[in-house]
Amino acid sequence: MKEYFLKSTCKPLQYPKTLVQNCQGLFFQNKKVKTLLFSTDMAIIENIEADAVLAVYPFSPSERIMKSIISFSNKPVICGVGGGLTKGKKSLDMAMAAEQMGAAAVIVNQPFLNKDIETIKRNISIPVISSVSTAEFSFQNRINSGVDIFHITGGQNTNQIIQKIKHISPLFPIIATSGKTRESVKSSVQSGVNAIVLTPPTNGELFKSIMNQYRNGK
Repeated sequence: MKEYFLKSTCKPLQYPKTLVQNCQGLFFQNKKVKTLLFSTDMAIIENIEADAVLAVYPFSPSERIMKSIISFSNKPVICGVGGGLTKGKKSLDMAMAAEQMGAAAVIVNQPFLNKDIETIKRNISIPVISSVSTAEFSFQNRINSGVDIFHITGGQNTNQIIQKIKHISPLFPIIATSGKTRESVKSSVQSGVNAIVLTPPTNGELFKSIMNQYRNGK
């Protein structure tokens, strides 16, 4: 189980609010967001507290998935619309569909082309977020293409990437996926990000402790 999630009587899993209290937050659909849940699993979304949902997955974007999660969730949903596999007109169609379904924003992965971001920006009014996982990246060109927010997924190098963006554009909005420990979350918050992406435990991880109790006769 991810270390910063705790069992609770309110929701089966919660994170300590003190971890993100110093985040400035970002507004999506008039709601202040400090935490985004990285999941497309409705059972996880239903049972973990977070301010918004980051619905991305390693497949081509699907209108059925977007519609299901947006309809199900009572929180702002950010939908993945492209990256290395999906780009061009397909991504534009997905971005326009996401907006029509009620998505709070769309997100593209690092290989996405700047010219495709420019096209999407001309056709939708919700924010466009760009994921980046390396410091060796042309952040200024990405900003010039119209991206509204960066999502940093750099593992151990996350804070280094954040500082590089802040050097280029000190006030540019940033969200970051942190590690699984409280210390890694605190480190990202202290680096000045606006919001944190929480990676929840999987169903398998959750069932493991439960099944071990059952095996022990509890």
